[in-house]
Amino acid sequence: MTLLAIETSGFTGGVAIISDHQTRGELIIGSRSTYSRRLLKSIIFLMKEAEFTWDDITEVAVSLGPGSFTGLRIGLATAKGLCLSTGATLFGVPTLDVMAQNGLLSPAPVICPVMDARRGQLYAALYRNKGKGILERVSDYLVVKPQELHRHLPSHERVLFLGPGLLSYRQSISDIFGDRALFAPEPFWYPRPLFCGLLALSRREQGVSPDDPISLIPLYLRLSEAEEKKRASEKAS
Repeated sequence: MTLLAIETSGFTGGVAIISDHQTRGELIIGSRSTYSRRLLKSIIFLMKEAEFTWDDITEVAVSLGPGSFTGLRIGLATAKGLCLSTGATLFGVPTLDVMAQNGLLSPAPVICPVMDARRGQLYAALYRNKGKGILERVSDYLVVKPQELHRHLPSHERVLFLGPGLLSYRQSISDIFGDRALFAPEPFWYPRPLFCGLLALSRREQGVSPDDPISLIPLYLRLSEAEEKKRASEKAS
């Protein structure tokens, strides 16, 4: 069985191919160019280099968000189109789950991926590192101000923070948590398409049913700014 994984939640994203539980290729690009221009090209390039055809793809995994509203829509639309045209099954994977996998080798007992949600807020979630490559999510997917994170974190344990949210909020987190806060190096901040695919495979092996290509939607966590303005305008009228 061959799985194609798609990650488009932020500027740094890409695609990966896993076949018979072996990584056959991964392409990651950090670019301001929109995924509408580069995603399908990336998929075709990787498939050609790894010597796969559309007929070989039996499963598609896609990162659901939170993240860039436009990027997530493009990624999910592409994944749905591929599944509907090839008959492959679809698995949606929350982006924070994907990011947390970057901290698996850390000795920190708690891992907290963070993404810039704008408006002075972070997208975040907490994961307990249970060892042997196992992470357990122990919080909801959050939209919080940095100073509110302490309400969700254990009061005495050290926490590994990782993710592009550190570009804007590393100092704030350091000021709040002091020496309890550990920070992953920048190469470990970004969600990898390979981890998206591996989480999808784990889900399938646990007996979880594939997602419906028609009804699956991104995990936005909140309305876009344009949608909030529209809703406010409708209420005012």
